[in-house]
Amino acid sequence: MDEYDLVVDFDLRREGEGELHVRATLHNRSLQDLISWSLKFDLPKSIRAREGTDLVSHIGSHVTLAPTEPLSLAPGRSTDLAFSGDGSMIQRLSDLPRGIYVSCEEENGKSIHLPVSLGEHNLETIATGQVIQTPYGSVNDAAVSAARGQVGSVGAGAGARQAAIPSGSTMADPRYGIVPRPSQLQVTDGSFSRDTSIDCFGPSEAACAIDWLGGSLSLQMTAAEKAGAQLRFVVDTDLSHESYRLTIDPAGITIQGADAAGFFNGTASVLQLAERSGDGRILWPCGVIEDTPRFAFRGLMLDCARHFHDKETVLRTLDLMAQFKLNRFHWHLTDDEGWRIEIQAFPELTERGAWRGEGEVLEAQFGTGPNRYGGFYSRQDVQDVIDYAAVRQIQVIPEIDIPGHSRAAIKSCPELLVEEADDSQYCGVQLYTDNVLNPALPGTYQFLHTVLDEVCDLFPGEYVHVGADEVPPGVWEHSPACRDFMAEHGYENAHELQGHLLRDLQEHLAKKGKKLMGWEEAVHGDKLDHSATVNAWGGIPIGTELANAGYGVVACAAPFAYLDLAWDANAYEPGYYWAGTNDLAQCYGYEPGTPELTEEGAAQMIGVQAALWGELVKGRAQLEYMLFPRLLAMAETAWTAAGDKDWEHFVQRLPRQMTRLHAQGVNHRPVDADS
Repeated sequence: MDEYDLVVDFDLRREGEGELHVRATLHNRSLQDLISWSLKFDLPKSIRAREGTDLVSHIGSHVTLAPTEPLSLAPGRSTDLAFSGDGSMIQRLSDLPRGIYVSCEEENGKSIHLPVSLGEHNLETIATGQVIQTPYGSVNDAAVSAARGQVGSVGAGAGARQAAIPSGSTMADPRYGIVPRPSQLQVTDGSFSRDTSIDCFGPSEAACAIDWLGGSLSLQMTAAEKAGAQLRFVVDTDLSHESYRLTIDPAGITIQGADAAGFFNGTASVLQLAERSGDGRILWPCGVIEDTPRFAFRGLMLDCARHFHDKETVLRTLDLMAQFKLNRFHWHLTDDEGWRIEIQAFPELTERGAWRGEGEVLEAQFGTGPNRYGGFYSRQDVQDVIDYAAVRQIQVIPEIDIPGHSRAAIKSCPELLVEEADDSQYCGVQLYTDNVLNPALPGTYQFLHTVLDEVCDLFPGEYVHVGADEVPPGVWEHSPACRDFMAEHGYENAHELQGHLLRDLQEHLAKKGKKLMGWEEAVHGDKLDHSATVNAWGGIPIGTELANAGYGVVACAAPFAYLDLAWDANAYEPGYYWAGTNDLAQCYGYEPGTPELTEEGAAQMIGVQAALWGELVKGRAQLEYMLFPRLLAMAETAWTAAGDKDWEHFVQRLPRQMTRLHAQGVNHRPVDADS
């Protein structure tokens, strides 16, 4: 028996209408007494303590429970704590309490924090969805390998079961399984092949595409005259921005484009078409592709605040984005749970706000436990990401999320951002009561202007995203500063306070040559001018409404575009489900256009974006599992004309892409014949 060996079991019971009772049984299997102890874990749902249990605190997802009557827990003994909540608060394995530990005192009075193992639970008895204990929910290399062995992964090798091909469909040529689907494809006979090198010709605008192709395929790219080159990049100013024409014949490959983006997109198709033969040569099937994107903005939002993803993971994600012609990386860098970007004017943001755990200004959240957890991107890291993205024709859009979702900033710089006399009572959907900036404090503007100045200097792209989502009711209502500010400006409600702050930031960014972006709530208060661009996440109709109103809109309706949603109803499949489940067919079915979209509104619908929120995404394996293959579906919605999208055709092209992902070591979700 270890010095400290602690286990907790969870018994889940439905009682009455809409109530779930949870009994947590803590077993002390160690050699030491637990003195003045409390049980801590992360559960992002509202709960109530039951008899015999005190809810000491509930900050965000971080819960502290203790026995009402203090007691020590002797070795070999067990005790129960109990709480209840909404009947649907635990439906999946990923809903169970995570990051469980006990805080207690040693004999010398020093506090210690001890890990607790998850023991038994009866999730199966209360889950309303399927209960299929596939290894999918574990999301690690061994589990995914086991899953592939059980159900087969599309393209995973001989004997693998492939995604269902609908009956009566016309089979796409498997050699041309390009995603997103090109505008036009003409198949011709024959192939072109090379072994270890290729002679290439092109203007300077093609240099990045040439380097990317050579690096990806381990090909030596040798400069040659146009007449003798087997890979030729040719400028064609009749083609539109990002469009390309690709011609492959037995003598070589020609990519025509008007600019570097067109050359790069053509190269992405060349990369997808490449196939190694048994003797190691690289073969390309002959044909002609003419291709142009539907939307100019084709994005992915990655949340690096809830869980920190290192620079190498970000760079790998950018490379995978480029392979599917995605060109906007929305980088969610700040939130309640972490500040992830170095700001020279405020070093405390990363000294304090980048870390959480016992003894930090931020508590543990989302399963990270008592030890110091976190990280941030230095200015050099940010520059490395920007440069890497630029080579791949990807613009990086930083997000500094305000005025809500700002707890990491507030806890780092309270002298600027806290009004001691503010007695407002609120609780947001993430269960924080102290995470909203005050629009009436001079320090708020000093802080944000300074931060945004550094952000603008770092990021060369046209957009800076300021969040503006999920400001809860009740905020600022009992702030003396806000009361005086509203009287001074003739404002009548809190939305107008948020609008005032956002208009100030829009004007400040404009002076720096930047455009403001925000989530759809940014228009609340009606203070922004229509140069603002908004992410429409609340549904397809809100995107139409905002575009028709004159705002630039990036469509990302949660039921289709949020890739942190669970794939299906299996209780062992990881992910949230507040907006439903989102399997590959659901994701592919996303169409942001509606009959109500006016001609002017259609011009304002500038793009489509997938989003991966990070509450449940702790590492690279989980990140890739949630992204792939659904990101391919989103890429096709963003690039391919609505009339050319075809689910049956997409499924036929999928095996080739899954093989490519597998070969790159991507921890994609297996897709079986029933998916």
